[in-house]
Amino acid sequence: MKKSNLIIAIGISLLLMALSSCDDSETPAKPKPDAAALQAITDENIEAKTQHFTIDATAGGQIKGTHGTIVKFPSSAFLTAANGVVTGTVDIELIEIYTRSSMLLTQKSTIGKKDNGDKDVLISGGEFYVNVTKDGNVLKPEGTYTIIVPTNNTGGPDVEMNMFDGVKECESDTCKMVWVEQKDRKIEIAEFQGTGGVFSAYYAIQSKFGWTNIDKWYNDPRPKTTIFVEVPDGYDNTNCALFIVYDGEPTALGRFDKYDDEMNRFTEHYGLIPIGLNVHIILVSIIDNEIHYAIKSSTIVENHVEVISDSDLHIITQEDLVALIDDLP
Repeated sequence: MKKSNLIIAIGISLLLMALSSCDDSETPAKPKPDAAALQAITDENIEAKTQHFTIDATAGGQIKGTHGTIVKFPSSAFLTAANGVVTGTVDIELIEIYTRSSMLLTQKSTIGKKDNGDKDVLISGGEFYVNVTKDGNVLKPEGTYTIIVPTNNTGGPDVEMNMFDGVKECESDTCKMVWVEQKDRKIEIAEFQGTGGVFSAYYAIQSKFGWTNIDKWYNDPRPKTTIFVEVPDGYDNTNCALFIVYDGEPTALGRFDKYDDEMNRFTEHYGLIPIGLNVHIILVSIIDNEIHYAIKSSTIVENHVEVISDSDLHIITQEDLVALIDDLP
């Protein structure tokens, strides 16, 4: 009888081990954020915001974007790469970015690089991309052209605004754009006559094509600190994008562009976050072709550490994400 009980006990143990093994094999692996899909959705948003125009190169002319940005070109304003004068029709691309959500979805945060190499957040009066081609060949300006930017798109005129150019910086295989101040090109504020009446606008002279930002440096007298953000396992600087919103500054968007793979956490290069500042931290990634996001509200303390866990992440449509970001304080 005892031998029979032993055999039954061994059989039950083997059965439980088999079932446990079966359960382990059927547990699905946690899906990982898709780096290629994140880049693809960024490229799609840039393409969606690209407006196309044509003008006659000899006569010159102006274009007007959907948000009121005007770009004026003088006559004979374009040269080929070999400095040949361009005639006939040319194709112009224009991108206008005035909101946090547009900055985030195109990954054009407002991080500026100072003369000493330090990086800090900028307050933007508008980000713009201008490119001109003929028969698919990229052209360059013969001299200068003008960008006219309605100030009411970003809360009204600000005399502290200046010109910044977008410059690409690469670390390993990752490249991001940083804004560099062009102190020789000042911004003027003037009134212009439009179809709806007189409007106030920034008046900027530009001498090259590419990305331009009208900005001023963020200024807060409080003591500064560095902020760290820990992310879930499987997330890194290749497959997710991490941003910081300064509450009360609707046209400022910082980005955490430094990642420590040993600590599995992000930080920023500049360490200039004001202590006591109210912020929102935003993580965006793509998993199984769906946008996953987390938004954490926080008040900055010295050596601030923010933790984003799996439970903080949710699925959202792009339309709803745009509304959520632009509704932040």
